[in-house]
Amino acid sequence: MFRNLLTPLTSKFVFPNATVEPQEAIQEEEEQSPEDFVRDARIEEMRIVLEDIKTTSIEDGFRIFQVTADIHRIMVEEPRTKDVFRELDGFLVVVGMLSALGPQGEGETAPINSEQQMETIRLAFAIVSEGMRDHPVNTDYFNKQVGYALLKQAITPLITDQRTAAQVVGYLLALCLHNFSVSNLFVDLRASLPSTAKVDSIIGQNEYRLGKVRLPQIILVIMEMVDSLPRDDSLLPYATLKLVERLVSLNHRNHSMLNEVGLVRHVFSKLYARGINMDDIDDAERSVLQRMLRRLLEMGASTAETRTIYQRVVNPDLTIDGEILDILRSAKRAKFPEYFSFDGPASLQLNEDGGRTFPCPLGFTFMTWLYVEKYPTDAATLIFGIKHPNKWMSQLKIRPHGKLQLHISGRRDPGLFDKAPIPRSKWTHVTLVWFVGKGVSPAIRLFFDGNFVDSIDISYPRLENSTSTTYHIGDESSNAQASWSMASAYLFSMPMGNEVPRLFHHLGPRYYSNFQSSPLVRFFTYEAATSLSIYLQSLMDAKRTPSAELSTLLKGASDGPGIQEETILFTLTPSGYQQCGGAGNTDAVVLNSALRKDRARDSARIFGDVAVVKPQCLDVSVWKIGGAAIPLRLVEMSQNSHDLANSLAVLFDGLRTSWQNSEDMERIHGYEILSLALRSKISIIDIYTFNVVFDFLGVDLSRPENATITNPLAYSILALEFEVWAKGPKDVQKAHLEHFTALLETSKFRRFNLKQRMSKFNLVRKLLFVLQSDLYSNEMVPRLVQAIGVYLRHHFVPDVSIKPVVSYLAANLPDDVPGSATPKSIVSRTDTSLRRERAEQVYEVLVQTLANPSLLSKFTLALPLSRVLLLILGEHPSSIVASQTLILLGLVLHSSPSFDRKFELVSGWTALKYILPAAWDPSVHVAAFDLLLGRVFISGKAPMNSPTKVICPYILPTILSSLNYGLERVTAGALLPPVTPTNGVMSHGSVFSHENYSLISAMEVLVEELIDLHSSMASFRQLFKSKHITSILINACQSFVARLYEFPQSRHRCERLLDKVVALVKILAYDTLIESHQKEQLLAIPRLVEYTKLKADNTDTLDIPVVDPAIIPLPSSPKPFSKQVIKAAFQGATGTGSERMLHKSLIRIAEWRKKTTATEKKRRSKLLQDQRELQRQAERHTEWRTLLHSEYGIWPQHTDRYMWRLDDTEGPFRVRKKLELEHAKIPLHVRVQESDSREVHQPEDEAQSVVQLEVPPWEESYEFAATEVEEEQQWDEDVSDDKHRRVRHELEPGDVIQDVRNVTHVTGVDASPGLLILGKTHLYMLDGLLLQEDGEIIEAQDAPKDILLVPGTIVELDGQQPAQRWSLERIATFSKRTFLFRDVALEIYMKDSRSIFVVFPTHRDRQEINNKFSHLMSIRAASDAVTSPAAPLIRSPFLSRVTARVFTGARDEVASARSRWQAREISNFAYLSILNQASGRTRCDVTQYPVFPWVVQDYTSDELDLSKHETFRDLSKPMGALTPARQEAAATRYSNLESIGEPPFHYGTHFSSSMIVCHFLIRMSPFTHMFKTLQGGDWDLPDRLFTDIKRAWDSASKESRGDVRELIPEFFTLPEFLWNSAGLDFGKQTSSGEKINDVKLPPWAKNDPFLFITLHRQALESDYVSRNLPAWIDLIWGYKQKDPNSFNAYHPLSYEGAIDLDAIADPLEREATVGIIHNFGQTPRKLFSHPHPPRIMDGRTSLPLGTQFGISEDYSMLSQDSKPLRNSLEEAVTYLAFDTMSEKVLPCTSQMLYVPLYPHESIHWGLPDQSIRLHIDKKVVQVAESAQCVCAAFADSEALITGMEDSTVGVWKLVRLPGERTSLTWTHILRGHTDRVVNVAASRAWSLIASGSDDQTVILWDLNRAHYVRTLKHDTKVSLVAIQESSGLVASCSKTCLALHTINGLQIAALNLFSLDPIHSIAFHEREWAKTGVLATGSHGTITFRTWSIEDTPPGETAQWKWKTLHEYKCRKVDSGDSPIVTAIKFIGESMYSGDSTGKVYAWDFPE
Repeated sequence: MFRNLLTPLTSKFVFPNATVEPQEAIQEEEEQSPEDFVRDARIEEMRIVLEDIKTTSIEDGFRIFQVTADIHRIMVEEPRTKDVFRELDGFLVVVGMLSALGPQGEGETAPINSEQQMETIRLAFAIVSEGMRDHPVNTDYFNKQVGYALLKQAITPLITDQRTAAQVVGYLLALCLHNFSVSNLFVDLRASLPSTAKVDSIIGQNEYRLGKVRLPQIILVIMEMVDSLPRDDSLLPYATLKLVERLVSLNHRNHSMLNEVGLVRHVFSKLYARGINMDDIDDAERSVLQRMLRRLLEMGASTAETRTIYQRVVNPDLTIDGEILDILRSAKRAKFPEYFSFDGPASLQLNEDGGRTFPCPLGFTFMTWLYVEKYPTDAATLIFGIKHPNKWMSQLKIRPHGKLQLHISGRRDPGLFDKAPIPRSKWTHVTLVWFVGKGVSPAIRLFFDGNFVDSIDISYPRLENSTSTTYHIGDESSNAQASWSMASAYLFSMPMGNEVPRLFHHLGPRYYSNFQSSPLVRFFTYEAATSLSIYLQSLMDAKRTPSAELSTLLKGASDGPGIQEETILFTLTPSGYQQCGGAGNTDAVVLNSALRKDRARDSARIFGDVAVVKPQCLDVSVWKIGGAAIPLRLVEMSQNSHDLANSLAVLFDGLRTSWQNSEDMERIHGYEILSLALRSKISIIDIYTFNVVFDFLGVDLSRPENATITNPLAYSILALEFEVWAKGPKDVQKAHLEHFTALLETSKFRRFNLKQRMSKFNLVRKLLFVLQSDLYSNEMVPRLVQAIGVYLRHHFVPDVSIKPVVSYLAANLPDDVPGSATPKSIVSRTDTSLRRERAEQVYEVLVQTLANPSLLSKFTLALPLSRVLLLILGEHPSSIVASQTLILLGLVLHSSPSFDRKFELVSGWTALKYILPAAWDPSVHVAAFDLLLGRVFISGKAPMNSPTKVICPYILPTILSSLNYGLERVTAGALLPPVTPTNGVMSHGSVFSHENYSLISAMEVLVEELIDLHSSMASFRQLFKSKHITSILINACQSFVARLYEFPQSRHRCERLLDKVVALVKILAYDTLIESHQKEQLLAIPRLVEYTKLKADNTDTLDIPVVDPAIIPLPSSPKPFSKQVIKAAFQGATGTGSERMLHKSLIRIAEWRKKTTATEKKRRSKLLQDQRELQRQAERHTEWRTLLHSEYGIWPQHTDRYMWRLDDTEGPFRVRKKLELEHAKIPLHVRVQESDSREVHQPEDEAQSVVQLEVPPWEESYEFAATEVEEEQQWDEDVSDDKHRRVRHELEPGDVIQDVRNVTHVTGVDASPGLLILGKTHLYMLDGLLLQEDGEIIEAQDAPKDILLVPGTIVELDGQQPAQRWSLERIATFSKRTFLFRDVALEIYMKDSRSIFVVFPTHRDRQEINNKFSHLMSIRAASDAVTSPAAPLIRSPFLSRVTARVFTGARDEVASARSRWQAREISNFAYLSILNQASGRTRCDVTQYPVFPWVVQDYTSDELDLSKHETFRDLSKPMGALTPARQEAAATRYSNLESIGEPPFHYGTHFSSSMIVCHFLIRMSPFTHMFKTLQGGDWDLPDRLFTDIKRAWDSASKESRGDVRELIPEFFTLPEFLWNSAGLDFGKQTSSGEKINDVKLPPWAKNDPFLFITLHRQALESDYVSRNLPAWIDLIWGYKQKDPNSFNAYHPLSYEGAIDLDAIADPLEREATVGIIHNFGQTPRKLFSHPHPPRIMDGRTSLPLGTQFGISEDYSMLSQDSKPLRNSLEEAVTYLAFDTMSEKVLPCTSQMLYVPLYPHESIHWGLPDQSIRLHIDKKVVQVAESAQCVCAAFADSEALITGMEDSTVGVWKLVRLPGERTSLTWTHILRGHTDRVVNVAASRAWSLIASGSDDQTVILWDLNRAHYVRTLKHDTKVSLVAIQESSGLVASCSKTCLALHTINGLQIAALNLFSLDPIHSIAFHEREWAKTGVLATGSHGTITFRTWSIEDTPPGETAQWKWKTLHEYKCRKVDSGDSPIVTAIKFIGESMYSGDSTGKVYAWDFPE
């Protein structure tokens, strides 16, 4: 193409003469200066030279060279000649010359010699470079008018020529850098014959010469031509790529410029474009490209580039390309904002005129985000300055080494900030605050990143008035040397407090608004919110009470900082950057985004080297193309550990730095979905995956000191998902459990982690629940227990920690008490021993924790410790439990010596005496003697001194009883139980030196300990004054010796033990403290031992002396210590007083344990249930995934056929015609949820977090009186028996259940059991659940059959279904209904155009709920009277004002509708819809489906003639009596039945039944399923299916005696039911063998279902039908409903009241009756008892009575008013609103809308701060920032739809509450477009949104469910969309096409606009029904009425719809004589209004 354009260049240099304006002769009065003379001479010389080169032949190489050199010389000598060079097409000439200098064909040489050629090429490049150097106009001209593509084409022959390639690439590089010293770089490389290493080295050595990229587009040219470079030994392609890679990394400016120009796309396509063979790319080049791509992606990528990358990362088989994913992950976390780049002399200057006094009287605050790349080398560089015309007022400069200084007017020396420099290569928030006032010191304060860093005291400049003030950002002086960037700059006319900079710093550098949004915390990232919260916690910890700074920060984060916009003098951000003018004018300005009312909007000018860089980081790009769903889906698709870790890293990277993605993740329930995904990928989770997840959560175990929970929501869902981490590898399990220690102990933020985070997670209960499961192996259990201990040590509070642990121990430590429940069914796969062993470990940890005195104090205050010890101890404790209990007793006694008495009161010491002996082992031994002697380890430290006295004598009886038990076991030959490790319980003595002890040795040690204590401790000897204690010892020794006496053969096993026992006895016997009687008993023991010894030695000797019991007083029957003692205590056996008290205590303890165990069982059951329910909820969230794989999703799953179903959304008059995709059938709300994950809460102080109680709260409940009569006490906290727990998660936050009812949810023929829940704020329908009589909620499939409410079809539900929910405010009205003739149903209509039909078990249930709804509606009516500007009316979208109350069943309103029908105010269709509704007919129940008449009987003509009576059916007769034969047959049947005494009827079938409805709608889901259900699961015979409309008419009217069916409303509204769009196989017709597909249409429909519906509706609205419709109404609803004379009697069971199902007791008979009702159908309820009056048919019958003209009828008769309306505007009108109160038209500009019904409210957008604002009474009441709104539309007064710059569609809700002002809330984000959305339309009537975008598509969205429906395509950008409220038709307009589609995307007509004026506005004429539809389009000075017609369809062909112009109106011209552009059109009734580009609004009316 280039050579064709520049043919003269390739042969002879002959250019057409450029058109140059002749210079006028200028008479100079004064003599020209020498400088001007030289300039003019050079300009003239440039003209001559350019003309010369155009006529010079290319073969004249020397001349070409000379002329080229002259051009370059002239341009260098006189820069002003560059303009002349451009104007005379110099750039085009030079590019053409480059083209001519190359080889002209394959194998040819250049036209001149090589030396001249290369020098001329060099000069050509030099000319282009010099022409654009420092000349933005020329640079812009070359880019737009010449184009780099043309340059590339011109040099392609030179690049491909091996002789010139290296040099030309060097020239391209020189051109790019404007530096020709590097032009020979590639030639030098080639000469050195380098390797890749050599290339790298040479480029590195020359790096200092490269510098800044001036023309980044040249780099794209180089990259595009790399593949064309010769591949030889020179490695030129590699060197080229390597050099580009170095340029990218060389400096920040290059990086950003090359990224912004689109280099990512080029690099990525070279590497990974589809179809590229990876083997074809050299490995070295591939490596360089990958490094370059990684580096570029650090800055981000455009939306299109990001979309391409993510599309490519997933292969067609939905596997992941790991290499691309690696590159995505490699992008650093640092996210660049949009910014201004200043390099050297560069500045922004904002001038403010108007005499403002500056400096500001109160002081000021300057705030900016800076990124310093290079400090100045010599002189300081200005950052910010304020200048009056004659002098600087203040200057803030950066010095070498980065420190700041402040220059003040009137002061010679600057103030220096010396304490800290601005960091390099880091975004730093800098705030300078200057206070004015006495006593304020320091006056000037400097903050970096919100932290105070320095201050100086300088007097404030003297206030003075000035004509203007100029604000400078940057330094334009020649000595400016720094290289730096600025993201935003603010100047406030007030000094800010010290806390405000910290708050603003946490917003980050990507915040560009004016701090007006509330809450401001919404713009925080997770890390920012956490950082601020930690700071607030530190303030609280430091001051202990809330400070002013803390309060200010909290208020600023939640409610906004309270900054008035009038105080913001300027806001300069890159978003305000604008280029002015077109080609040849590149002046650029930066709008001041400060919205001050006192001044017009001004702008800053740009001077010097300022680049505006708008990088789009990957997190922003991902947000635009799909949000968090995209990387989340990558996680789901990961199939190996590497991809999983990378996918998670990509996901978390986007969440970490983007508040928008964070919101999106929460909105789609992303963390729950992620948890589910990780659970499915347990097998591939490794330590790297763990580190990625926990690094996002704030825990890096390599730096545990910084561990912080940054995202509490994600932490609670991911980190506490033990099932994921516990099943991973051991290193993952270990790391997961260790992270608790990092957070609570190691981290320097541990107080924050505990107070603000972990205390809210109920962690102890979760850990205990996990401990009781089988998730962890025994090897890992100690670590889990350790985690519990860590938490207990740091958060030991009653409800959260203490009670759960004690309850757990009580339920799991003791053996089961008879009659108690066990939790074995809850503890998965664990046996009793394992359960007990784990509980013992927890008990040990608890005791270790209680070694801390402060924690022990909390423990004793929280629980009745004396009872708790017995509860834990149990009847048969293990040795560990026993020892730990004794240690705990010692700790308690050490802290509270009086506790021994409390323990005695509950018989604790007595219980120990009986219980502990059986558990005795070395650990119990040590613990018992430690308790006895008071040896206590406080906080793990051993006592300093050895014990010198007995501290706890109460334990001695237990010790001695244990000796007794042990000696008894020794004689029985028992062994000591195995010693259990104590897991850290320290041994207090050295008695035991090894582990393997026999029972004998244990007793020996015990006896030795007693001997030692007796001999060394007087206080111990004193204890034996007690006869009781001594008797225990005596009994033990006597029993032992007596058994040896009886069994002497066992003496040899315990000889040494016997000796020690004797020694102990002797010591005691000679103690003077022992009374005489006991002394005798003691002394007798050694003698018995002697006799025993003799007996053992002489067993066969007869003269052995016999022991005389009279001499030696041994007990005749030693009391054995056995379980019978305790058993007797439980059974209340008679005994001592202490035993009786023990009995009572143990009974109470047993009851307590039983209840505690049951409570724990119930709690674990509910935890397990909650866990399963959360998993089910996560599995139901699928809508986010569906969009990604939809037809225009990022990973579309292409299919030949999409499956559609009829949506239950209803349009006007309950018409259902909108289709939805099958997968979208569940109405799930995708809500913007309020989450506190990024909230900043007030920190807790110690008083809030620590329980301070003087009296234990349960002391009275647990302490027993010593009396025998005690009151029943509450022993334990009880788990609230929440019967509704299973459904609470379905509730909206904060909602409360008011009522729950079992209902049957009827949809079509399906009757699904479920729950109707009435909440305080919402109504819920939960299919698949039922409420039992006991209040428990169960799944319907598990319910007994008698609970199922409706006999007949019950849908087999797979468990609980997703809940449907509606706000109570969205309920429009409700109606009582019957179901199967039972008055037990209720139909509830919603404002969102949907309804639900529910059947209650009884009439009473229905009535109770009906009464509650009535009460709610009355309350709301009172509220509406306050908040609504008009009287409260039910404005349901599908109800007209007339029919709103009809739907409530009021008969007087039926009469009102009848009157309006007679007056032609409503159509025939509308009237029939009202009658159907009033008589109980509903689309929710196909047995009572609306009934409509057959109206046409002509199904054979080619054209439908509605003027002939023969065309129509006889409406005075039922279908069964249309012919004489049928009348005769009907009369015969009636008389025959009457003659035999049976109830007579004419027809055994009915005109409406469920089968009839499904028969007609068989091709459309869900009726396809319903038909099969009614047919028993299969199709009917093919010949009996609905295949032909004519055949159906013939059958119903004459052929089949049993067929008397009427029609359904879809025959007049829904063409789609006639298509077999699902491709269903119905079989073949028997007679013809033809395959059944679409329904055959009559000839007049021209094979077009849309035309059939259109004509059929016209027939229904025809004059004939209007005149005869009353007769048909009399048959269906009127006095002829049972009239024998009219042949209109149907089966008696089809009439209401004929049968009472509730009275039928027999289930079989009842079910059979239900079948009869289904089969025979149901006759509508009778509405009229007298003949229906006729319609008034006078005048023009298509218009209401009394209306003379109509738009559709008289479209050419409108006339424009002579004068515009008074409320016209000063700028273009883009929308016309209508105020129903004042009946005025309200014009709107392009960036505002009035709220429907609330004209005092308006929405504004398009402001420099990127906000949407709500105005009430012209005052701003709410600001929503960071909403880049382009367009907006209202669906109704509560729903706002916005089209966004970021390609999303937003749905907003306006909320009005009594006593509160209206608020605006963002509720949904819709994604599907790939470019900005420029126009939106919304219809509440059809719940439809249509959005037009620059991506050349219109997307239809479902407003109710907020999801994608379908896409309509255009060839160019879509500019306009409109929806017709009456029909749902969608009109859309682009530059080239005006298109019309149905609501279901069927294109009706398209108009090519190439030859027509551009259309600037469109509007439908709105009428309930009109024969001719009208679309008005506004253009330049004209309004055109068009309709869609088939007039041009050739005979015999399918209908061809085309636009037809009805009329064209010319608009009045403006004063200048020009015709204005019509920018807005609005139809109001039969009038039209138009707004134009001049701001005027005109009315168009019919003549009077």
